[in-house]
Amino acid sequence: MAIELHVFMHDSRVPSRAAWQHTIEQLGFPTTLERSLDLRRDTGFRPTIYKEQPTGFEFHLEPAAGILSGYSHIAPHVGDRDMCATFRWGGDLTECAAALSAAAALTKIAGGIYYYPDDDILYGPDEVVEATRRDLSSI
Repeated sequence: MAIELHVFMHDSRVPSRAAWQHTIEQLGFPTTLERSLDLRRDTGFRPTIYKEQPTGFEFHLEPAAGILSGYSHIAPHVGDRDMCATFRWGGDLTECAAALSAAAALTKIAGGIYYYPDDDILYGPDEVVEATRRDLSSI
């Protein structure tokens, strides 16, 4: 079973891989994105390192409208954020930890909205970091 979460952001706030990685490190998450990652071009499985172990997750960046059509109740929270990064992983906890920490850092740097549809959880850029730290401590 695949699990996914979404990060909604303004197109103008989509960061470079270097800026995203810097934010991950500033937040203290032990995650390293692949060096060649291009957020605007690369989709599908993205190799990642979490706590020095190879892992990864699926990543897609696309217009937000398509994703929001399935979750119209969150549209007021998303506002005019026009892009959506989707993170997807299987049941592996290392994949989960890498995806959660990468998504939290992306939410923070992009001023985004983090949405976990399975539990209908929305976080803003400040609260997502603490929530992710709590989640990672239990993995």
